Amino acid sequence: MKTFIQQTLLGLCFGITLVSLSSSANDFEAKQALDESAEAEENYNGGFLNIGLGYKFAETPYNEGVNGTALFVNGRFQWEGLFVEAFFGANERKEGLSIGYNFYNTEYWNFDINTILAHDGVYNEVYDDDKIFYQRFESATMVGLRATGHYGQTTMQFFVAPYLIDAEVNDAVDNSLYASAWVGHSWQIENWTIHGSVGLEYRSGDLIDYYYGISPEEATANFGQYQASSGIDFTTQIKASYPFSKAWSIESYLRYTNFSDSISDSPVLRFVKNLPDRAEAATEVGVFVNFVF
Repeated sequence: MKTFIQQTLLGLCFGITLVSLSSSANDFEAKQALDESAEAEENYNGGFLNIGLGYKFAETPYNEGVNGTALFVNGRFQWEGLFVEAFFGANERKEGLSIGYNFYNTEYWNFDINTILAHDGVYNEVYDDDKIFYQRFESATMVGLRATGHYGQTTMQFFVAPYLIDAEVNDAVDNSLYASAWVGHSWQIENWTIHGSVGLEYRSGDLIDYYYGISPEEATANFGQYQASSGIDFTTQIKASYPFSKAWSIESYLRYTNFSDSISDSPVLRFVKNLPDRAEAATEVGVFVNFVF
């Protein structure tokens, strides 16, 4: 099953790349004009807010997941270059709450300095025989440079964040680095908008080891000392939306993340309490009604 999923995702990656590269020159110019208009509008003060309510199923290696009603919030507001973004739900990058400053723009690219959620908090109960230890690690928020490019219906984004701003995590991690690269493409099929994206996320060894390493004091006979190395996660998402009016739409999405070996091989995940059949990857599916303010 996992092989089939991976083959499907690779096919999606290839399809996105092929379609984006094979667009005709006339079609590209028309889309470029629309994109430039949207980009110019985005650079002015103002923003948007999308709030959705619907159903979400999420399965991860970390916990029992989510299966039920969920709230989806995506928004951005900018004033004189300063901006705040909130992406909770149907967003492939899962950046959470971010603040930053848009300091430079060209015809196709926007450059920002902003924060990013480099890793969620980890709250696990790990057990082996009579020994139990509790992991209570706060989330890692980092700050760095982001470059976003728009070419017709294709969007690219690159992010490099070398600075931790959470004091607790920063005190425990010597060498921290987060980096990501994303590419997405949109198709318009009558009233449907289809968006596909793929991305890679890199985390340094010290950062991964903070969440998934096992110290000599924590090790037992069945899960020994473990020091994690750097790793790259792979994520892809396909999303479809259909508008009922200017403000209302119905949306659905499927997101899949394959974690790096340095995360998957950690004893922390193999011995999480009450998850004997834990998932090796993260899968999330959602459908919801969305309102645009």
